[in-house]
Amino acid sequence: MTGGSEGVCPNKATCAMYSLFTMAGTLRIWQDNYCNTAFDRCERYKRTERGERVPKELMPNGKTLTVQKK
Repeated sequence: MTGGSEGVCPNKATCAMYSLFTMAGTLRIWQDNYCNTAFDRCERYKRTERGERVPKELMPNGKTLTVQKK
């Protein structure tokens, strides 16, 4: 892992986090701050690189999103 990654995260196309957001604006905020820029700060990316399981509800900042069941 390098410090100061640039460009798009290599896991963006398969990241399960995207399915959690119904509002495009909310998703766009996460993408702009992690996926499209400094993805090496993303906890999802870090865990993937270490070969660890990545919970769908894990946000890039390391917090867990509480998903309301319908």
